Order: sequence, then C-alpha cells, then structure tokens
Amino acid sequence: MEIENNTSYSFWERTSHISFLKRLLYPKKVEKSLKTPSIITEECEGLLLNNQLIKSILFSTDLALIENNDCDAILAVYPFSPSKRIMESIINFSSKPVICGVGGARTQGRTSVEMSIFAEKYGASAVIVNQPFKAKDIAKIKQKINIPIISSVTNLQCDFEKRIDAGVSIFNVTGGSQTLAIVKHIRQHFPHIPIICTGGKSLQDITRVIENKVKAVILTPPSNATMFKKAMENYRKGIVKFKNYF
Repeated sequence: MEIENNTSYSFWERTSHISFLKRLLYPKKVEKSLKTPSIITEECEGLLLNNQLIKSILFSTDLALIENNDCDAILAVYPFSPSKRIMESIINFSSKPVICGVGGARTQGRTSVEMSIFAEKYGASAVIVNQPFKAKDIAKIKQKINIPIISSVTNLQCDFEKRIDAGVSIFNVTGGSQTLAIVKHIRQHFPHIPIICTGGKSLQDITRVIENKVKAVILTPPSNATMFKKAMENYRKGIVKFKNYF
C-alpha cells in the first residue's frame, strides 16, 4: 500500500495510513495464557519439522487450548480410532506444525496407511504410532509417505532396532516413572535417533529430561473444565488475573 505525496492529505490522515502500515507489517504479538516454561526454549536443542525448529509440543486436540498456547507444535493423538475430520480440522485451524496419530493397538494395517497418506496430504508435519503398533505396518507407511514417522515408547520391552529399520526416525518417550531410563537407553544404543519426551508434572521433571538431551518436550495442559473451575473459584474471590497453567 503506497501513501501518495499529496498535500490534500491532512496530518491525521497521513498518521492513520502510517499506523495501518505498521500494524500490517509488524503485527502485535498476542500474549498466550498457556506459556512454555523458559527452560525449554533456552535449553532444548530443538527438532526440525517442516523446516521449523520445534522445542515445545502441546499435547491436545482442544481448539481452545491450541489457540491459547505458545508451544511450537501440536501433538494430536487421542484414545480412539484416527479421524480424518479431526486431522483436517486441527491442521487447518493451527498455524503450527501438527503431529497426527495414525495407529496403535486399536488401529493398524491398511487403515493406518490410509490415515498417514491423508495426514501428509492435508499438511501434517509428522505421523505418530503407539508402541503396540506393528513394525511391519510402519514399513508399509514408510513406503507411502515422506514426512517423519514417530514411534511412542512406553517401556524398555520395545524393539527399538526393528522399528528404526521399519522407518521410524524419531522416538517419543512416554514411560511414566521409567521415562528417564528409556531416554538413557536410547541415547546409549541409538545415539543418532532424535528423542521427544513428555515433560512430567513439574519443572524439576522437565529439567531432568532436558538434561538428558531430548530434542523437544511435550507439555500436557489441564483440561478446559479444570481451568474453568479454577477461574470461577478465583472470580468468586475477586481474583481476575489468569495464571500460567503449565
């Protein structure tokens, strides 16, 4: 947009045009309610997904939570069969890279292959499968898509080498109390494989996984209902300022 050098423009009209251009070229950064702990941004090395550096990943399919967080990417998995409608909605809604769940104990075989193809077509940055997912089906997905395949790991009984050979290029460690032991095992035996990891329930938990050189940390927010309940309790006390929920 060009501002003409015309004396018919008043000072206030010129100022208005300049203000508009500034808003267009330098949009104001909106502060999010769900803020990533600074230690993740400062200490994580990061992981490239879709040519973007990812250090923090929000584990959620809730559009309100996706809209109001400052994480670098979204992990869209849920305890049901994968849904094309959910995938498409989250990818279109989010301005961030999305990792789509495509299989686990409930969904395997041809359905997972089709879901993976669909996820890539609609703009997913990676797909993820759970530990019960068969390596032979990972290999089938690998033949059909070019985006990374991530495998979740919940215990040390996982056949890491077999999954890598099948096409897994990133491990997502979510082992509860065994998380650090699993991370260290992968680090020792498969040092070339990037690791993302659940951050646990405290800043101390997050610090421990970062110290073990995970590439990115997955953050699980409280539910919408939990946050709303806390907000209403605060309103009754006359407190209106929201806290950071991570």
